[in-house]
Parts: sequence; structure tokens; C-alpha cells
Amino acid sequence: MSDGKTAGKPAGRGKKIVLTTSRAEMSIFGYDPFMAFTNTFPHKLFPKSFLKRYFQSENRPDGQAQFVMYGLRKVESLLIDEFGAENVATSHYDDLDKFIGPDTELIAIASMDPVGLAYVSTTYNSLIGFGGDALNASEFRKLMDHPAIKNSKAKKLLGGAGVWQVNEAGLTDHFGFDYVFHGEAERSIVPAVKEILAGEQMERDIHGEKPDPEEIPLIKNAASYGMVEITRGCGRMCKFCTPTMRKRYSIPLDTIMKEVEINIKQGSKMIFIATEDMFLWNCKEKFVPNKEALVKLFSSIANHPGVEYIQPSHASLAPIIYDYSVLEELTPILMPKTRWGPLDSAKYKNKFISVEVGVETGSPRIMNMIMKGKALPFNVDQWPELVVQGIGNYNDFDWWPLCTLMTGVPDETEDDLIKTLELVDDLVGSKSFLTPLLFIPIEEAMLANEKRASLEGLSELQWEFITKCWRHNIDLWADDKIWINPLIFSVYWSISRWKHGRHSVKPVMKLSGFPQHFIGGYKATHKPRIRGEFTIPIPDNVPEPDKFGFEPPQSVG
Repeated sequence: MSDGKTAGKPAGRGKKIVLTTSRAEMSIFGYDPFMAFTNTFPHKLFPKSFLKRYFQSENRPDGQAQFVMYGLRKVESLLIDEFGAENVATSHYDDLDKFIGPDTELIAIASMDPVGLAYVSTTYNSLIGFGGDALNASEFRKLMDHPAIKNSKAKKLLGGAGVWQVNEAGLTDHFGFDYVFHGEAERSIVPAVKEILAGEQMERDIHGEKPDPEEIPLIKNAASYGMVEITRGCGRMCKFCTPTMRKRYSIPLDTIMKEVEINIKQGSKMIFIATEDMFLWNCKEKFVPNKEALVKLFSSIANHPGVEYIQPSHASLAPIIYDYSVLEELTPILMPKTRWGPLDSAKYKNKFISVEVGVETGSPRIMNMIMKGKALPFNVDQWPELVVQGIGNYNDFDWWPLCTLMTGVPDETEDDLIKTLELVDDLVGSKSFLTPLLFIPIEEAMLANEKRASLEGLSELQWEFITKCWRHNIDLWADDKIWINPLIFSVYWSISRWKHGRHSVKPVMKLSGFPQHFIGGYKATHKPRIRGEFTIPIPDNVPEPDKFGFEPPQSVG
């Protein structure tokens, strides 16, 4: 770790190209990727001890950052190949003055959430209602105010999944960006940087073209959490999502293992599996999982010397309903490498595997409108049953999914919300973490031009959805519940009530432990769906993905 004095001698007049990101987006949080979600909470809630513990620099012997977000490592590789390692540096915030100097011509900054407008930031910063804007946004401002950046005459380029936020918030000039790069970088970033360095006239907004698989380089240095991409794109065509718009392909196993080796050799203990759905890797037609290929993939990673943890990012429900034995085969491989268990935290009694799963809604009508491919190879009309069955299947093998759900999607009705509330009731007792979110239109998604949801316009039923999800989480995950209910009640009535409005009162009182008969409001009347009491047939006429407008899956592995 850098002591701020000795690590990395001043680089003379600076590197030609300097890459960086904020402290919040460079931290690996002690190999706890879920703790990174705290970046979405109000920044004034974090004590200095937290920032000191997680945001101090971790550097290689040459003073450059040891761990950096995966996408920035890909850009770093492309720029090193084109301009030479002697002209490119990737720096932590604390060390920028060692690499930015009179000879620096370009400062390239990456961010996934620079203004705090992403799904989780928007939802939870608004819900908490006090403490300033999100930590991500606060740290991004801090980065842009760094004297080495602010006083440099170098051109400034912003890239990453959050670039749309800076434009939407009208802060491009405020932050001093000369150029904003949108989309995938592999095909277009080098030509763009060449033009920038040559001083050629360019549009400020640069849009990357979709790369072919062979254009994607290996990382040269360790990525945050030891991240390794196994698939790119999705193909299920959820209209609120951007990765599904990308051509889908599987990364070859030998390429994956080369990046595993790079990460481990450079100090990572974890391999984080970057994918929109781990079961897409070399999958068969109609999104049917390829069990043999998955076993080979994860066995290869688990058996690589030095891999202590394996953390899958995203998974889906339909594949492990279609073939239950996939979990039977993968669990003995992944459970010994899980980050979650008694050795890691006293609050965990047993080991479990966690993965993020998109549930989104309990309404088949909404599914048909904007997520029709999510259930393939099953019929989306049975989505609630698929969710109950899928989470039950995961739980059978101690996979405890973090499930995202959302409200405020275009054309959502009260009946759609009731169906989602019924689904949440169905999941009572399951080992899951339910994360309710507000709908956000994301650049490049098919719903990019739709209206953003906000707490100010939420109905009582939407508040019921949010609080019911969090009641589920508290009941399952909280060790000591005695103080939680009074805390929620006191914070809400002393700080948040005036901001959230009258529609929030009854749902929050229920969350605080007040009984239904005393509060009133929504009351479940449906019979819960119990796994084993229903069947989910596979239709005989499941259409091929391209019948939904999908690009046919492409495998390169």
C-alpha cells in the first residue's frame, strides 16, 4: 500500500496518457463486492475511518494502481499496445501528482456512476433522504477537483457505463471534459485517442462501434476483485437493459484462464466472474445451459493455484429449472471457493454462494411487454411460478440469490404491483435478498426515452412494495432485530416523513413492526404459490431467439 511518500517516485514531466477513476470505484472493499453497493448511499453517512480503511491506495512497485475496474484495464491494454507502456500510467487518486505533469496530453477517467443517477444510487439515496448525494457522486467530484487534474492542460476524456449521467445532469463543461466516450471501447478508443493527441477537430461525444471478439484484448494488469469476463452481451432483449443490446458471445476458455493467471499473479485472491448470466457461457439453443462446458470452466478456475475465492456476478432462473443437475454439478466446485461463510463473518452460520438474479416483477403482463425473453426456454406467462421454483432450486444447494425487483416501469398498473407483492409473499421463508429499485431509463436501452421513476410520485402500493421487500430482508438477514424496528420508526418520523409524503406512512409503519390490523392498507389475499404444488411445462413451440428480434448466439470458445 502507498504511504503517500515513498511509493512511486515522481515521473518527471508526467506520462503522456494517464488513466484513473474515483477512490470509490477503485476500492475492492476487502474482496467484498457487495459492500461496493454502499457507494450508492449518502456520502455524509460515512465516517473518516471507513474512507481511510477502504479508500487508501494499493499500488504496484512502480507506484501505479494495483487493482482497477475491469473495463479500464481493457482500455489500458489497448493504449499500451498502441503507444507503449512507457507512455501510459494507471493511477490511484492519491498518486495522480506522480504521473500527471507538463508532458501529459490526455487524462482518461472511467466511471459507472459519476453523478449518482444509476438504479441503486437513485433509489437508496432518495429513500434515506438525508446525508447528501451518493458517495459515488461525492468521490467523483473529489477526483475532478484534484489539483493534478484541475490544473493540467491535458485533454480530459470520460468513459465507462455512467457517461450518460454527466451529459444528462448538464455537468460536462462543469467537470471540464473535452470528450465523452459512449459504449464499448475495443474497436474505437485507439483511433479516438490518436485523433485527440493529434489535435484534430472531433465531436465531443464519441460513440464506440461494436467490437468483434478478436478485437477484445487481454488485460495486462490485475482488475478489481480479480474480474474476468466469460461472456459479453445477453440476447434476452430486456428493454430496460443495455448489455442485451450487445452481440452475445462466449469468451474462449484459454483466454479466460490467461486473465485468471494475470489476476492471481498480480496479487488478487478472488476471481470475479463478469457476465450477464453465468449460464450463458457456451449455452445451447434457446438458452439451454451447457452443463459439461460450465463444469469444465469452473473446475479450471477453481483448480488454478492461488484462487481463494470465486464470485459469480449474475445468473438467471430458467436454466437451473430446465436442468436442475447444473446446480448439483457446480455446487461442489464453487462452495469451497465461496467468500461467504463462518470463516469470513461470525454472522454466517454456514457457507453459501451468492449471485445476483433479476426478478424485476411478478406481473406476466409487464414481462411480456419488456422482458419476454427472460423466461426462455419457458413461457413468460408463468413467470411468478418460475421465480418461486428457481429460487427454491438455488436454496436447495445453499445458493442465496440477491434478487432485484423494480417499480415505476412504463405502463405499470396497480394490478401489476399487486402481482409483484404477491410474488414477494410467495418468497417468504426463502434464502434471498430482495432489492427493490426504481425504474431508470438508461442510455442505449430500448426504454432510454421513458420517464424516470422518483419517490416523489410513488403511490402507497409502490411504497408497500419497497417496504415489503425490506421486511423480508430484515427478517432473514438481521442478527439482532430488537433495535431495528424502533430505529426505522424514529428515523422516519424525525427525518424522512416530510420528504416521502403521506403515501409512505402506512407501509413504513408496517416495516417498523406495527400490525396490519392496526395500520390498514394493502393486505395479501392470494394463496401463496408453493414449490411442488405446480408444474412448469416447456412449450413445444419455443421460438428461436431471433424470432424475438435477438441476434443468434455466437460462441467463440
